Parts: sequence; C-alpha cells; structure tokens
Amino acid sequence: MDREAYLEALGGRECMERVHRIFYGKLLSHPWLKGFFEGKSRDFLESQQTDFFLSELCGVTGYFGRIPASAHTHLFITDEVFELRHVILKEALHTAKVPVELHERWLQFDMSFKSGMVKASIDECKGRYKTEPVISVPKPAHKSAVA
Repeated sequence: MDREAYLEALGGRECMERVHRIFYGKLLSHPWLKGFFEGKSRDFLESQQTDFFLSELCGVTGYFGRIPASAHTHLFITDEVFELRHVILKEALHTAKVPVELHERWLQFDMSFKSGMVKASIDECKGRYKTEPVISVPKPAHKSAVA
C-alpha cells in the first residue's frame, strides 16, 4: 500500500491527531515519562508529532521541524525509556481504534528512529543550542510508577 493509500485507510489527519492526543495524554500523565516534557506545550507536541508523521509516514508536506535524532539530542533517552514509550504508542493506536492491520507499519516507522534517539550514556547528550540543559529524568523508585 502506498503512503497516500495508507493515510486514507487510517482515516486521514483526523486519525493521526486522535492517536497523538491519546499518546501525549498517556505520556504527560506517566509518572516517569512526563518529566521529559516539562515546560512543553501539549498542543505544540501533538501538532509537531502529527505533522512529522503525516510528512514522513504518509507523504503529506507540512513538517519543517528537526529530525528526531537532533530534536532529542538533549534528552537522555535510554533503551528502557524508548521501549516504554513505544508500548504507550501501541496502546494509543488501539485506543484510537486504528485498524489492527495498520498498526505494524506505524510501529515499524516509529521504531526506525530508536538508534538515533537512544543513548547508552548521558555523556552522549548535548543541548540543541549552547544554553540548553541536558534532560535526564530518573526512574521513579516505586515499581508500579513505571508500568
């Protein structure tokens, strides 16, 4: 299925917006992951994610932001953080009632950015500009806080 047909099968921009609204709702309320988004506008996060996915996954022009690796260079994203985020994306696709047969393409696309975003050490992080701090969010001690 080509990118245009995939977008149509999803239900267009409306579906992408629904998925990202659910996705960021879950991320921003998660005891651990919410720390990566402190001070960020939810509307901005959702619109950037939607525009990026529409552009790169579905071929719709309109995203003019950074690529994921450079957009997240200041964040200490471990393998565990990325995988947890990916599970939340799967949940968002399900909750948004995206047809199951369309999940895999979206999830594979999302997973394709893992190597550019995951860092083995905080030393691999740097601000996107000189005064931007590196953000490292400690994992909460309470086990149920990360599930």
